[in-house]
Amino acid sequence: MSSKRSPDFVLFTLTIALLVVGVFMVFDASYARAGQSGDSYFYMKRQVIFAVIGLAMMFVGMRIPYWALRPVALSLLLISIVGLALVFVPGIGIEVNGANRWVKCPGFQQFQPSELAKLGLILYLAAYLSSTGRDIRDFKRGFFWALLPLAPLGGLIMAEPDMGTTIVLTGVCLAMIYMAGARKRHLAAVIAIGLVLGSALILMSHYRRDRVLAFVNPFKDYYGSGYQVCRSLTALGSGGVFGVGLCEGREKLFYLPAEHTDFIFAVLGEEVGLIGTASIAFLFLLFGVRGIAIAYRTKDSFGRYLAGGISALISGQALLNMLVVTSSVPATGVPLPFISYGGSSLALNLFCVGILLGISKYPVPVKGYR
Repeated sequence: MSSKRSPDFVLFTLTIALLVVGVFMVFDASYARAGQSGDSYFYMKRQVIFAVIGLAMMFVGMRIPYWALRPVALSLLLISIVGLALVFVPGIGIEVNGANRWVKCPGFQQFQPSELAKLGLILYLAAYLSSTGRDIRDFKRGFFWALLPLAPLGGLIMAEPDMGTTIVLTGVCLAMIYMAGARKRHLAAVIAIGLVLGSALILMSHYRRDRVLAFVNPFKDYYGSGYQVCRSLTALGSGGVFGVGLCEGREKLFYLPAEHTDFIFAVLGEEVGLIGTASIAFLFLLFGVRGIAIAYRTKDSFGRYLAGGISALISGQALLNMLVVTSSVPATGVPLPFISYGGSSLALNLFCVGILLGISKYPVPVKGYR
């Protein structure tokens, strides 16, 4: 028998709170840039549309019995791989600032397949790990096959290039494998190999090398590779403890690049200070803790791994964004979930929350659902 509950109210409230903050901050951070085209509300209006679509997807995800997603896990993973390959096809893929990360999508200007790949990987791993059992502790029989999807996904995303999303996918994959009981020495070996490969990719790429050097000493090349990090640190430092006041920030006025996307957290820090940024960080921490609590409360292994993967994805990506903005790690393009401007990311994240809320309704699975 199943023991159906109401969706987790705390998780739902946290999501709505972050979404409301995000819509306001997109307007706040972008109105000067948008005003150049004659419509100061351009980005906010689009973000509201994405938010409405995302909320609809969240409620759909919440109503779908999560176990019904298991049969489509492999198909979604394959679709994700095809989508990632399409970004390189002329006439379908869209190149922006030298990066091929988007495809043309009817009804929208563009869609980012890497966002779908995140959900595709999580679903596939949840299905695989729930069926492999203790074989995950054996490298050949279980661990290797769990890592295998990272090869095509990571390779295609790195070719875009998008190292930040590759790091997020790798982190989620390792977190889910750890949940399944993999041996720590296997995980440590993969992390070590990843660090070596990552270092090699950085050394082979001029712009990645510049980003690492800018991280070590951003003010050495203030008007070059260190400019974005320096302006981000200036924004955060200017905010102090309490901030300069909402809508009163200066760095968003064409000083700080990516002010409404990847570096929106710096705008937040300038305007609401340490109190505001710490509050947002605390909300994401609560989100992660609540998601993991749902995972470990769920008796069904597929639901448990699926909930754990979604929680790791959203809270982990938020952590990486904050580390980048505060120059705690080298700069890499990762948006802040629910808050940064971006339709694909917002809609898919809200759909993932819907799935997580759906899992929270069934701590004990429906009898005979398999």
